[in-house]
Amino acid sequence: MKPLQQSSIAVIGVGTMGSQVLHRLAADGVRATGFEQFDVGHQRGAAGGETRIFRVAYKEGGGYVPLLREARAAWLELGAQTGVELLEPCGALTIGSAEDPDVRTVVDVTREWGLDVEQLDHREAARRFPQHRLFGDDLVLLDRQGGLLHPQRAVAETALLAEKAGARIHPSTTVVDVVDRGTGVAVHYRQGDEIQVAEYDQAVVCTGPWITRSVPAIARDVQIRRAVLCWFEAGPNWVPERFPVGIRRSGGENVYSFFPDVGGGVKINLHVEKSVVDDPDALDPVVAQEYVARVSAAVSRGLTGLPPKPAAVRTFMEGYTADNHGIIGRDPQRPNVLVMGGFSGHGFKLAPVFARAAVDLLGTGRTDVPIDRLSLSRLH
Repeated sequence: MKPLQQSSIAVIGVGTMGSQVLHRLAADGVRATGFEQFDVGHQRGAAGGETRIFRVAYKEGGGYVPLLREARAAWLELGAQTGVELLEPCGALTIGSAEDPDVRTVVDVTREWGLDVEQLDHREAARRFPQHRLFGDDLVLLDRQGGLLHPQRAVAETALLAEKAGARIHPSTTVVDVVDRGTGVAVHYRQGDEIQVAEYDQAVVCTGPWITRSVPAIARDVQIRRAVLCWFEAGPNWVPERFPVGIRRSGGENVYSFFPDVGGGVKINLHVEKSVVDDPDALDPVVAQEYVARVSAAVSRGLTGLPPKPAAVRTFMEGYTADNHGIIGRDPQRPNVLVMGGFSGHGFKLAPVFARAAVDLLGTGRTDVPIDRLSLSRLH
């Protein structure tokens, strides 16, 4: 394998993962080129939806805690480099029944890792966060290391850092094929009506909801699902300093994530079964009023002071694996192609760390980032 600093790398998809990989490669002096089918920082992919939750007390398990700690430091450092706040450290709440599996995991992870998490009694929670209606058996946990990520801003600013470090980015450019030639890859891409071919030593494919089209070998292992997000008009009591981001697990359909108002209102993502997207180029924007009514009902039960109906409803999409862990590994049919995808709704916050792992794998085939649970081989 050629030393990484002497290699040329193509990054297909300059979104959540691609922007981070490009930046890390360029900062390390590697010749890196990004291909993005839309504009950098668009909202059509997995980075859409205005905001993302960041938390260290993680309902997905304690194995992620070291990665989250590294990611938090990386986001703050990237913010310092760009001069733009990418991670807003407003804290992250977990509210729900002590019997809920996710709440139990948050409690267990907090104890196991000695995390900076405050448990509030109902009186104190009502005083500090009166927006929430608490049920009798609800626990209220505040992860002080948590906060709010701004994904479009983060992708655009990280891509700009990559370009400043020497990376090239081709926006509005569709990659139609990546052919492994044994000693490298040929990237076939379309700009306008013209097909061109460029040669690289390796490629990273991280095309978000288009990953199954880009990597047919994982088409059976990743399902593209539609997320429906609702925004409710809100006043000054709902800004990040007064209304931290978080998740609710209070039984029934009282299960959702909530996001403070950063300009478009309070965002609610109801955590119920998502519909499958057959074609990511034809994402259905139409949302049934019955579904909107379910979201509104959950909001009225769990929050106080918001309007009865959302002001905006929009659809987004993401790739999911059966075990809800992402994929980082070599394409079994194209050894010079590294695949990153299927992050199942919780990849954005970890993108700087996953990018470090990807660059390690491109250079030496090994990484000290614990990503065994993300191996592509586990799916077969």
